[in-house]
Amino acid sequence: FVDGWELNGMYFPTEYDHPKSMEQRINEFCNDPKMWPYSPVRKAFRSSQNAALVQYRIPISGSFAVSVRYLHNPDPCNIMAEGVAPYYTLRNRGAYRNCSVTAVFPAVMSVVGMDVGGRKDGVNYDCDRPDVVDRLEIGGSSGLDTSNMDKSSTICGKSMEPGPEQGIFCGTSTARLISSGRHANQALVSVRVAEENDIALATVLCDMRRKKKK
Repeated sequence: FVDGWELNGMYFPTEYDHPKSMEQRINEFCNDPKMWPYSPVRKAFRSSQNAALVQYRIPISGSFAVSVRYLHNPDPCNIMAEGVAPYYTLRNRGAYRNCSVTAVFPAVMSVVGMDVGGRKDGVNYDCDRPDVVDRLEIGGSSGLDTSNMDKSSTICGKSMEPGPEQGIFCGTSTARLISSGRHANQALVSVRVAEENDIALATVLCDMRRKKKK
C-alpha cells in the first residue's frame, strides 16, 4: 500500500510535500500460503490525500480482495487531478507545509486569485529569490517529482484578478504552494487540458518521450 501515487520510481506527493516519511507511507506485507484461507491478512490503511495505490505480486495461483471507502477530507493539501475541475483551491491554513495540485497530463494553468506571502502590493511573477519563502510555483516535469520541476513562473502577492494562462506541455503539470508558516496563504488555480492549438501559450516544454530500457 502506498499513501500517494508511484510512477517509475517517483512518488506523489514528494517527501518534501508530505507530513509522513516514505517509510511511514509505504506498507509491505505478505500472507503465508500454507495457512490460506484460514489466516487472511486483514489490514486497514488510510491515505492522506485523494491518491492511494495498491501494488501486488502473486507468483502462484491465488487472489486477494480490497475494500475501498471514500472519506471526506476537510483539509485537502495535495491533489492529484486525473480529470479537471473548474478551480482548485490550495491553502496552508497558516501551517508550515507545501500543498499542490498535480495534473497527470499537459495542462493550461492560470491563477484566478491569490494571497501569498502577506504582500498587499499586487502580484509579482518573479518571486524565485532566496529572500522569498512563501510563493506559488507553476511548472511541469516528465514524472511525479514536483520538487525538481521545470518552472513556468514563481508568484507571490495578492490579487483577485485572473492571471495569464500558462501552457505546461509536460507529462505532469503542477501548481505548488510553498509556505513558511508565517502567513495564511491561499491560491485559486484554474486547470484545463492543453489542446494542440494551445502551443502558443507554452511556457514549459518537457521531453515526454519514454526512455527505452537497456
